[in-house]
Amino acid sequence: MRARWLLAAALLGLACGYGYARLQRPAAADIAAAPAPAATQPDKVETSTTVRLPRLGEAAAQTLSLRNLPHPPLPPARPSWSSAQDALRQRAEAGDAAAAREWLERDGRCYSMLQFGLNGYSGDLPTREFSRAASRGHPRLRTVDPQLQQALAIGDEAQRRQALGALQQRLLDECRGYAPQGPGVRYALGEIAARNGSDKDFWQFINDPPLAFGYSRDLDQMIDWARRAPLMVRERARGGDADAAYALGMAYAQGLEEGRADEANSSHYLSAAVSDDPLQAYRWLSLYLRNGDGDAARSAAARAQLERLGGQLSAEQRAQAQGWQP
Repeated sequence: MRARWLLAAALLGLACGYGYARLQRPAAADIAAAPAPAATQPDKVETSTTVRLPRLGEAAAQTLSLRNLPHPPLPPARPSWSSAQDALRQRAEAGDAAAAREWLERDGRCYSMLQFGLNGYSGDLPTREFSRAASRGHPRLRTVDPQLQQALAIGDEAQRRQALGALQQRLLDECRGYAPQGPGVRYALGEIAARNGSDKDFWQFINDPPLAFGYSRDLDQMIDWARRAPLMVRERARGGDADAAYALGMAYAQGLEEGRADEANSSHYLSAAVSDDPLQAYRWLSLYLRNGDGDAARSAAARAQLERLGGQLSAEQRAQAQGWQP
């Protein structure tokens, strides 16, 4: 199966809870005129039969602006399963990116631990399921805690089991009573971290959208992300950010390639949120190569894309794109 279809299916699946809605692709004018999504209530399940998932084309990108796009709404605060999480949320709502990041990380850890609860087990830790999942690199546990990799690297089996048991106990204590929050909370806090935090926070929002686990109730957030993320990357690229220029160029080019997605391009979701456009791809990748960031692998990938895209453009278009400035 073509990589493009895999990426698009992932994005569409996130938006629609894996298949309870039909999706239609809107025109650019529809995107520009569409109102900002309303907050999704934690106990509300979307049941609409037709969902429009925006894919940002160049015309819409020129019309829309982050300044005119309101921040994602946060549902009203109410006591949750953890007073510590509630305190982090309060700080995050005041613009504290570090607090937003910590809330997201802790929420992710505790969600990962849902399937590794004791469920009546009274033996020694770690449980067999936790130990097996950790040693096999289970996706949920891969980044759950820095101490996990340290424990797995211990050569002595008894010491390794002791370290894994202590880690599982600490996580169980931290996550006691955990209950996932509504999708609007996780998404809005992820956007706060991306807007006010580090480069890592920004690209975390772009490359791994902070959608609710399970993705069955976050249509509003998915549609907002598909509109917001390309604008965020474009704003950075216009400011001279080489990473953003590269990401945009690869995203515009991704659906135009018959083969497998380029390994150097990590913005798979971004490529499904923008329209395929060889001219825009050529412009942004040319800009990336002119400014440069010293990354040999990405430079080679950008040149390969330019060579491939060049056949779809006229000589005049290529010359214009090579000297283009956003």
